[in-house]
Amino acid sequence: MSLWPLRLWSLMGTAIPCPQEPDTTPPKVVLPPITVSATRSTLPLSKTPHAVQLVDKTQISGAKPTWGLDEALSNVPGVFVANRYNFSLDQRITIRGAGLLRNNFGVRGIKIFLDGIPQTLPDGQGQLTNLDLGAADHIEVLRGSSSALFGNASGGVVSIWTDPTSPGRLDEAVRVVAGRAERNSGRAWSKWQTTTRFRAGTGSGFVNVSRLGYEGERDHSGADLRNLNTRFQVPVGSWTLSTLADVGDDPRADNPGALTLAELHANRDSAPAINLQRDAGKDVTQGQLGVTMRRSTADGGETAATVFGLTRSLKNPQTFAYIDLSRIAYGTRVTVTRPVRLGRLAHRLTAGLDVQRQADDRVNYNYVGATAQRDTSRQLDQLEHVTEIGPFVQSALELSPKVTVTGGLRYDWVRFTVQDRLTPFTVANPDDSGRRLMAALSGSLGVAVAASDAVTVYASVGSSFETPTTTELTNRPDTAGGFNPTLQPQHALNYEMGARGSLDGRMSWSAAVYQADVTDELISYGVPTSPQRRFFRNAGSARHRGVELGAEVALIPGVSVAGTYTVSDFRYRDYTVSTFDLHGRPLPGVPRYAGRLQLHAQPALARGGWVEVETQHSSGYLVNDTLGVRTTPWWATNLRLGWEGAAGGMRLAPFVGINNIFNRLYVGSVVINAAAGRYYEPAPGRSLYIGLALGAAR
Repeated sequence: MSLWPLRLWSLMGTAIPCPQEPDTTPPKVVLPPITVSATRSTLPLSKTPHAVQLVDKTQISGAKPTWGLDEALSNVPGVFVANRYNFSLDQRITIRGAGLLRNNFGVRGIKIFLDGIPQTLPDGQGQLTNLDLGAADHIEVLRGSSSALFGNASGGVVSIWTDPTSPGRLDEAVRVVAGRAERNSGRAWSKWQTTTRFRAGTGSGFVNVSRLGYEGERDHSGADLRNLNTRFQVPVGSWTLSTLADVGDDPRADNPGALTLAELHANRDSAPAINLQRDAGKDVTQGQLGVTMRRSTADGGETAATVFGLTRSLKNPQTFAYIDLSRIAYGTRVTVTRPVRLGRLAHRLTAGLDVQRQADDRVNYNYVGATAQRDTSRQLDQLEHVTEIGPFVQSALELSPKVTVTGGLRYDWVRFTVQDRLTPFTVANPDDSGRRLMAALSGSLGVAVAASDAVTVYASVGSSFETPTTTELTNRPDTAGGFNPTLQPQHALNYEMGARGSLDGRMSWSAAVYQADVTDELISYGVPTSPQRRFFRNAGSARHRGVELGAEVALIPGVSVAGTYTVSDFRYRDYTVSTFDLHGRPLPGVPRYAGRLQLHAQPALARGGWVEVETQHSSGYLVNDTLGVRTTPWWATNLRLGWEGAAGGMRLAPFVGINNIFNRLYVGSVVINAAAGRYYEPAPGRSLYIGLALGAAR
């Protein structure tokens, strides 16, 4: 069951027992306010004028495979995660439409942080290679524009946190889970994870090791993903030193590709012949280091400085070329927060600076005939650099104990440079070296009103800024090298109103409405002459509108129901493609209606046993800007059962899960504006898994 409503209740001043526990007469206690780091100034949630949600460890990894963020964020309204079941491309993640039309691989349009270290590069591209969800303690999700806080590509924030603290002694835990699909029973998957927590002098830390071996229902969809994650935290005088060291090694991540409608009906488990011929997929190794020094003062001030670096080696056979990419990225973040009273009004001022730099050594090779063997001849050979500098300031002024006004301002300077190395230069192959400079001033203003101890209402307005990534700038329809000179950054003006609270200590709820007026929206598309590649262009303008609802109710002791419902009305306002005037047409790729309902029961009579039923629904949606092709609506139900207890001095938690228990055949994700009609990425049918988590009894 979700714990974020209980955290919200504690924020309001009263703690309520978790409905999973049978005790019906607990004493009421007052807990300290909860702060969220995703707002960058660690404001209490009651003073935050944004839609923010906390996702706890149970929601992230409780009796789940822990493959991807779709499992962890399914209970957050306004967040749409389309699972491709393709570990070569990652999942399509969008928050209120941010990055919706361009996330052909990786994450676009939103900022991803892991223990405060950016997983989003300065060009706006996010990678989750280092992430093992099984090691996450909680996730903070900030929905809506946050460019004034985080700069480029921050239409939302997903901040993932581990917990390096130790119980005071060596503590080891093991988690093993394995399963198989019903339709292709010979294709199974398994994941194991070990976590060791320890004390080291006055500090503590943990080491997490995991491996996922995956053979999906579809042909050519196997993966071998390995992660090593280490954390260490130690006091240094009045400061706290935190370190992060992660290595992700994925020697195999096949790309089964998307299907046409005819292929989907004939055999939804198939892969296109060209993907098999080229052995499409990736082999990637990524390492990241980060060090943070943090100091808090008695008056509520804080100073933090972070330095981080990343290396990535990617061998990426695509259907159109064999891509060999070497990347180095590094940067620093410095923030200072101080209480600065304005007369008799309490006031917190935060100032900071983000600096990031990225260097990509990119070579695209041709193939030897109709084989997967890399040729020595090159399509592209260039060195790309991206530098981002972003100073910012944020002010939080308490007009009264119940009313807080927050404003922020940030300037982003992003420079792209490319050195063309595809020599010799000729008339047919000119020197495409060059540079692009993209900059913007972003601002935000919001007010939060604690109308009562149990209700907070808020409103905000803010602007956002999003550049194309280096990959998007490099993929030119004219096949030239260098950067696309016509592709422009995307801008948006965002408005939001919302409320959150609790009712009688048994129900928590949240509601938000928003509108984003977007100009030069970045859109991916395909061309018939190169059907396997993705290219990018700008739409004139679009409007994103939405309603987000969420609630959780404790029906009786040990039984709770949680649900979310999202309405997304995203439409073009000024956009023409060829002879098509798309004014008023819905944007492709996202359902207008999406909902989730979950029942969790852990009655006292079960003595540690529990059951959870989750149903998700999505309406159909367009898959192309100009055509009437759309997906069909779907709903799918998952069942999870487990037991938690102790035996023989060990903590035990066996569990079993059935995904898509009614075997609904639906499309899990799509390739928007795909050429040759290859839109569809099917979801698996019914599948079964079993698992066991164990550790030393406490």
